[in-house]
Amino acid sequence: MKIRSTLLCRGGNRRERSPGLDDRRGVIIVGAGIMQIPLIEAARRMGLRTVVTDYNRNAPGFSMADVALEVSTRNIDFSVLSARRIAEHIPIHGVLTVGTDASRTVSAMAAALELPGIRYDVAERATNKVKMRECFREHGIPSPDFDYVWTRREAADAGKRLGFPCVIKPADNMGARGVKMLTARSQVDDAFTEARRASVSGMIIIEQFMDGPELSIDALVWDGNIEIVSVADRIISGAPYFIELGHTLPTALDEETVAGAAEVMKQGIRALGIDIGAAKGDIKLTPEGPKIGELAARLSGGYHSGFTHPLATGVDLMSAILRISMGEGPGELTPRWNRVSAERGIIPRPGVITAIEGLEKARSLPGVENIFTMYKVGDTFRSPTSNMGKFGNLIVVADTRDELLKLCARALTTIRIHTGQPDAGKRDSVALSAKSA
Repeated sequence: MKIRSTLLCRGGNRRERSPGLDDRRGVIIVGAGIMQIPLIEAARRMGLRTVVTDYNRNAPGFSMADVALEVSTRNIDFSVLSARRIAEHIPIHGVLTVGTDASRTVSAMAAALELPGIRYDVAERATNKVKMRECFREHGIPSPDFDYVWTRREAADAGKRLGFPCVIKPADNMGARGVKMLTARSQVDDAFTEARRASVSGMIIIEQFMDGPELSIDALVWDGNIEIVSVADRIISGAPYFIELGHTLPTALDEETVAGAAEVMKQGIRALGIDIGAAKGDIKLTPEGPKIGELAARLSGGYHSGFTHPLATGVDLMSAILRISMGEGPGELTPRWNRVSAERGIIPRPGVITAIEGLEKARSLPGVENIFTMYKVGDTFRSPTSNMGKFGNLIVVADTRDELLKLCARALTTIRIHTGQPDAGKRDSVALSAKSA
């Protein structure tokens, strides 16, 4: 009998193809977007068979996969069913993701196939911000005070108790969607509407505003070990929204400060119960000390773990997390070199894009590794209110921080995006400047 692998589509429809089954070890990678491409590439380099899931049939990672399953990363039941069907024909040895909050789906799929992974309740705590905050409060982990709310009245009362400024956010989304700073009671109603729109469950969280620099920290977890593998400075701007304009790796902060932040993150990992896989933390360095902003059970997105980290260190975190997902150790984590890398968002003025200039010239600059673009001429660009919706992203590397910042500035000023305002027909030209962090 000829066994055929199946591309499972939303609603249960199928498209069949015959890639030629073999006995190579296979892994299921949840997500086929840009953030998962380095993971798929690493799996292929390791000789693993790749089964990749995503709701978007045009996701770029699908073209690289041995088997593509068109199923939403949020659809846990169908993902589990798909995993079981695939496992009947392909020897699956691990289930994982990077860069997207699909921890519950990964946990459920791994459990269904009796593979290594965190428990579902752990994944739930690492995804739902209310359960995360409650866990941190119970274990005395430094994090902001908070209330969870369902109505505008409850949100206003929470803001009054916590004091302004405070922050409103959906309890169950990522990428700063629906997140906004509140400086007065009069702002609560509109912000509540934005947060509710970005929430899957409708649950909203109000928390203290934390002032200070922010770090993005990646850790690997296996066999009782928690290894901090990457620490980057985040650049957050766009108040009242929290838009990441980029990050720089490694951090410029002193060792003592970084060690304090890393210890708080380790405490959070243990409190949540993450005992295998990875963790990504957003750590705020407040006047009271380091506090956990968010902590997810995965490696970072934002072009960090799969893009800037290997450029700065020569360490392949994608191969490491693949090994851990299959029950092995991570392999060598010692940096092969010490360089400085960065990601910078490309954000022009809003309006209809009438011309894009300088992309190829910027790409040709020594040290510019990649420029990702999401828009074309004729598209309408709107000012981002989250980490989604940027025009594009610049990835660069240099030997020193000073060289890196100069390269960022040069590359960003080389790129010129012309926009015409739809209401006035005005044509604007924007030359973007690099941040100093």
